[in-house]
Amino acid sequence: MAKSDGGSMIERLKHRFKRIKKPAKQRSMIRKDHSKRTATAVWSLLGSIVFLSLLTILLSVNTRSALNETNAHLSSEANEEESPSISLPAAEQYLSGFIDVFINVENTHEALEERKQTLKNYMAQSATLQDDKHPLYQLSDLQGNRILENHSLFNMREKEEETLFQYKVTFTNQVPKEKEVEIEPEDDDDEPETEIVIENDETKQTLLLNIPVIEEESTFAIAGTPYFSEVYSLNGMIEIEEEKLHIDPYVGEEQSVVQEFLHSFYERYAAEPKEELAYMMKEPKSLNGAFSFEEIQDVKLIEVDNGFKAEVAVMFRGKGTNIPQPAFMELEINRLEGNYYIESMDYK
Repeated sequence: MAKSDGGSMIERLKHRFKRIKKPAKQRSMIRKDHSKRTATAVWSLLGSIVFLSLLTILLSVNTRSALNETNAHLSSEANEEESPSISLPAAEQYLSGFIDVFINVENTHEALEERKQTLKNYMAQSATLQDDKHPLYQLSDLQGNRILENHSLFNMREKEEETLFQYKVTFTNQVPKEKEVEIEPEDDDDEPETEIVIENDETKQTLLLNIPVIEEESTFAIAGTPYFSEVYSLNGMIEIEEEKLHIDPYVGEEQSVVQEFLHSFYERYAAEPKEELAYMMKEPKSLNGAFSFEEIQDVKLIEVDNGFKAEVAVMFRGKGTNIPQPAFMELEINRLEGNYYIESMDYK
């Protein structure tokens, strides 16, 4: 009985142990270090942002530059369309006829009427300029004639809607005057008689005739009333900066020989045709006898690799008139087989 009880107790204990659930083993979770991967991703993102920003800036600059060029080109084309280049030869041809009609005034009704109609053909088509009552056509109280002597284009000024042509014109004013003259008597014993005759007093004037002109499809019209003004001077006090070379002139043993060569050259240059100077010059030139050589007034030589550079002041005189004609030249003189040869010659 004792064994039986002991055995059963053991069995019961085994049965209990079997009923007790063992906890499952948990895996130990060890976290991996992802900091390097994260840092790489962050720096890659920042690098991409910087690269895209630089690319955007470059594209913006390039686009702006292209846009500026396009705008400049369009602006240039617009300016060309607004201010087309006027044909000077055609305008002069047109205005030559107008000046002849405008300046010449003959004091007769028929001539004045013909002048008015011809002038209207030159004027722009506007109610004002085509009106017979315009002061341009009203020539009352005339006391003489006006005769054109000569004219020449003096200046041309571009304006927004027209071009102002300035012509230097010389004309003669003829004013009739009564003059008392003596008449020789047929008989010497008779008293001389007097007679009233009409003669023209003539005076010449030179002025600028200012003519506003418009152009359309290679045709022209006078855009306003022409007017006179004094002839102004075109001479300007314009300063230029002269290049000063601090180079000592050549004073060696060849100096006198080169000067003799220049003296001979200028004698031939003044008197002979250019074909005769082919052995002295690379590109032959001459005055072809229009002047005679007088003297070389000054020479400055600067030695270079194959010869000299020369600055020469030379005096010529007009053939027959003896009018002095100074000239200042720059020459390149090369040595050539014991002689000298002018490589180039320019007037200063």
